[in-house]
Amino acid sequence: MAESRRAALRRVAGLAGLSLPVVDLLGGARVRASEGLDLEILGAALALEHHALAIYEHGLERGLFPPGLRDYAVEFRGDHLGHRDTQVALMEERGGRAPEAKRDYGLGRFDTAERLLKEALTIEVVAQDAYLRLIGNIRTDDYQLAAAFILVDEVRHATVWKRATGARIY
Repeated sequence: MAESRRAALRRVAGLAGLSLPVVDLLGGARVRASEGLDLEILGAALALEHHALAIYEHGLERGLFPPGLRDYAVEFRGDHLGHRDTQVALMEERGGRAPEAKRDYGLGRFDTAERLLKEALTIEVVAQDAYLRLIGNIRTDDYQLAAAFILVDEVRHATVWKRATGARIY
């Protein structure tokens, strides 16, 4: 049975180690804006970028992306590297400490192209949802602008993987 968006969000949030206030925001709760919350949101976005990078690295290193889709995987990995670097720079500008990538995202079970493509789609949809829900809760214009540009990439990535997996686009 296919994993629901909510279940996928919870699974990825748990794997990424997102903080409780950010998980609450993703669930639709209202949280009071503050510099601390801005840093929590930046950290959550960075955690999602680390997770996405791990998925792309896993698939590329093991040759799991089909030849016609490998170029997309390489391009999207590059996008996520740029997203990561943006998040790190913004956190450091604000005196925060950027979280490191986890050592293990449990990707060993994604050992076929079909499974990997579905997981790539999942992380892109979760990131898309996260950026949509988090942008309006951050107080700084530069991060809102960066997040908006990143959101466009996440939507583009999700659209490619939806087509590749036969999922509905609209």
